[in-house]
Amino acid sequence: MKALAQGATMLVVIVIVVGSAAGVGAALGLGNVTILAGLTALFCFIAANGGPLRADLKLLAAFAPAVIIGGALPRLLGEVSLIAAIAALVVIVFIASLLPVFGTRFVTVGLGLGMASVFGYGYQLTGSESLWQIVAAPAIAVGVVIILRTLMSAGDPDKPTRVALAGALIGGTGTAERAARVWLADRPRVWQSRVLGAGARFRATMGVLKGRQQALPPEQAEALAEVIQAAEDQMATLAEAVKAKSTPDGLPPVERKSPKVTLPGATERLLDDLWRLLDTVHDAVTTRDRSTSNFPRHFIEQALRREVAGTFSWRSAQLRHAIRCAIGMAIALTIAAFRPGDPLTVSFLMTTFAIMQPEWRDTLAKAWQRVGGALAGAAVLALVLWLLPQSALMPIALVALLIGFPFMQTLPMLFNGCMVFLSVGLNASSRHLDPVSTLIEYVLLMAGAVAIGLLFGFLAVPGVPRPPLSARFADATAELQRLLRMVAGLLRGDEVLGRAIGVRFRDAARAHQNLVAPEPGSKAPAADQQEALEEAGEGLRGLAASSLALFRLGSTAPALADFTADAARVLVNGGEAPEPPAGLDDEQQLIADMVVADLLRVQHARPQLV
Repeated sequence: MKALAQGATMLVVIVIVVGSAAGVGAALGLGNVTILAGLTALFCFIAANGGPLRADLKLLAAFAPAVIIGGALPRLLGEVSLIAAIAALVVIVFIASLLPVFGTRFVTVGLGLGMASVFGYGYQLTGSESLWQIVAAPAIAVGVVIILRTLMSAGDPDKPTRVALAGALIGGTGTAERAARVWLADRPRVWQSRVLGAGARFRATMGVLKGRQQALPPEQAEALAEVIQAAEDQMATLAEAVKAKSTPDGLPPVERKSPKVTLPGATERLLDDLWRLLDTVHDAVTTRDRSTSNFPRHFIEQALRREVAGTFSWRSAQLRHAIRCAIGMAIALTIAAFRPGDPLTVSFLMTTFAIMQPEWRDTLAKAWQRVGGALAGAAVLALVLWLLPQSALMPIALVALLIGFPFMQTLPMLFNGCMVFLSVGLNASSRHLDPVSTLIEYVLLMAGAVAIGLLFGFLAVPGVPRPPLSARFADATAELQRLLRMVAGLLRGDEVLGRAIGVRFRDAARAHQNLVAPEPGSKAPAADQQEALEEAGEGLRGLAASSLALFRLGSTAPALADFTADAARVLVNGGEAPEPPAGLDDEQQLIADMVVADLLRVQHARPQLV
C-alpha cells in the first residue's frame, strides 16, 4: 500500500509538471510542439529534484542550457542534414552517459538530459513547426520546472539536507555519501557540519564493533550487543531531531550504557568513541549553530574536475561505457533514419538509451524488464483487440497509463506492459492506424532496441583486461595510498608540483570507478561481497574527496601531516585508524573525522574483498 501511495503521489506530480508546461506552451502558441514542452519538463524535473532548494536551482541553472541545446539542436539539424543531427545526438548521449561519474546525484541528471534529447529528436509531430517553437519548447519546460521546484520547497528549503543527515545517522548503503554531497551543495551550517562528521564516524565505528561482536565469546558478544542496541536507539532519537525543522522540546540527554562484562581493550576504546560521538551529535542538534561553515565554495568545482580527469583515460570503465552508449545510439538512430515519420520511433530510441547501463548486470535487468513487460502487455492487448472494438483503445490506453505510473519504480515490468497499451493505443487511435500491425511493429522495434542495448551493454573492448574484484580493490587502495602520501608531504611543507598531484587524483578516481563499475564480462561479486563492495566504494570516494580538502589546506595545516601519513599506511597495511590531533579548527576537524570514518569503512569491507 505504501508503494501504491508513493506511486499515486508521483503520478499527481507528473500530471502537474507536464500539464503546467503544456498549458504554458499552448498559451504561448506552441501548437503541436506543446507535447515536447510537457515531456521535456518531466525529464528536467526528474534530473533536478530531491536535493535542497538552493542546490537544485543551481543545478537547474547549469542544466538548462544543456536541455535546451539537447532538445532543440538535433531536431533543427535534422531539417538540414540527417547525418549532422545524428552526430549531435550521439555526442549528447555520450556526455549524458559520462555524468554519473560525478556521483549518484548525477545519475538522474544524465538520464534526464539523455531522455529529453532523444525524445525531442524522435517524437513525430503532426503538422509543421517553426524554429522558435522548437527552441521555445525546452526553454518553457525549464522555466516551468524552476517555478514549480521553488514553490515546492519555499517553506522549508533545507529540509532535504536535514533528511539526508538524519539518514546518514541511521545508516544504509550510500547514505553517508549522499549526506556529504547534499550538505556541501547546500549552504553548509556549522551544526550540520558537526552532525555530518560525528555521524560518519559513529556509523563507521558501529560497523567495526558489529564485526568484533561476531568474533567475541558468547557472553562478551551479548554484552556488546546490548550496548550497541542502546547506542543505536539513542542515535535514532537524535536522527528524528535532526530531521525536524527546529529542535524538539524535551530532547533527552545521551545516557551511556556500560557493558556488563569486561571487553578487550580496543573494543572498550571504540565504545568510548561511540558515546563521545553521540554527545557531539546531541550538542550540535540542541545548540543548532546556524552560522555558515568555513568551507570553500570552490571545493565542489575542484572535486568535479578531479572526477572528470579520472574519467578521460582509456583505463576508465565509465569512459568505455559512454563510448559503447554512443555507438549503440548511433546504430539505433541509423535504423530509425530508414523509417521517417514512424510514430513508434521515439519508443525504439528511448528504450535503446534506457537499457544501456554502466554496470552490465543492470543492463541485463533492464532488458529483462523491457522484454517481459512488452511481451506480457502485447499478449493482453492482443486479447483486448480480439474482444473489443478499436474505439475502446483510447480509453483503455489512458487507464493503462494511470495503472502503470504508480508502479514505475516498484514493478517496472508492469509499468512497461502498460506502456504497450499507451504507445500502441494512442498511435493507432490518433493516427488511424491498424492496431494489429502497430502492435506487431512495436514488439519488433522493442526486440531491436533490446538487442542493441544488450550488445553494447555487454560488449567487451578488445585488449581491455578484466581483473578480478580483489585486484581492482588492491589497485584502488594502492592508488589512494599514493595520493594520501603525496598530500601528507604537501602538509609537511614539501614542494609538490600541481601536475604531479593532478595525476595522482586522476589515477585514484579512475581506479575507484573501475572498482565499482567493472568491464563487462567481469566475474560478478558474491552476495556477501556486494555489500562490502558498496561500502568500500563509498569509503574510497570519501577519502579521495577528503584528500582534495587536505590538499587545499596545503602547508597551513602541518598538524594533519602525520595523521594523513598514518591514514595512508593503514589503508593498505591494516591496523587501527589514527586519531585526529588536538587543537583543530571546525573545518580541519570535519575533514579529519571524515577521513577516519571512510578509513573504517574500507577496513570493515576488506576481508570480503581480498
